[in-house]
Amino acid sequence: MNTSIITGKVVSDIKIINTKNGHPFCRFTLLSNQQKFNCLIAGKKSFNFLYEVSLHTDIAIQFTNNDRNQLVVQKFKVLKTPTPFNSLFEYKGRKMPHKKVML
Repeated sequence: MNTSIITGKVVSDIKIINTKNGHPFCRFTLLSNQQKFNCLIAGKKSFNFLYEVSLHTDIAIQFTNNDRNQLVVQKFKVLKTPTPFNSLFEYKGRKMPHKKVML
């Protein structure tokens, strides 16, 4: 399979989907050059992606295309993370991953 590299911004919430066998998949939408791409990450890389990337993060991905014209991510690199004003003054200094709740 041919691999390609593209850069863009994450414009949707990152969703984790588990298969019946328990294998995790991560799904998100990437905006590059005013075009939206549906992206998938499989396996343990999906958990790393979930913790490192949030909404409006600029990333570069190495991918292959699947039958449904989705980008299947092989590798990713975070280029720039968003810094909302309220996260500058958090008590513990580190932003919690989105969609996670500390009990």
